[in-house]
Amino acid sequence: MNEKNFEKLISAASEKLGTSPDKLKKTLENGDMKSLTSGLSKSDKAKLREILSNEELVKKLKNASDPKEVMRVLNEK
Repeated sequence: MNEKNFEKLISAASEKLGTSPDKLKKTLENGDMKSLTSGLSKSDKAKLREILSNEELVKKLKNASDPKEVMRVLNEK
């Protein structure tokens, strides 16, 4: 994923999570999952845990070329 698409994805995710893009980036860099998931519902937390525990899916997400590709990968799981 190129930097421009990564920024779009971070922006969209931060909006959904109710945080700023910079704060989300720092949270991801630090691996602070508790902080990342604090604003999520129980079902969204469960979905995120499910996604992150699936190594094959995480590889596909890392290789996604843009946010649309990320959504396609997530929708096919």
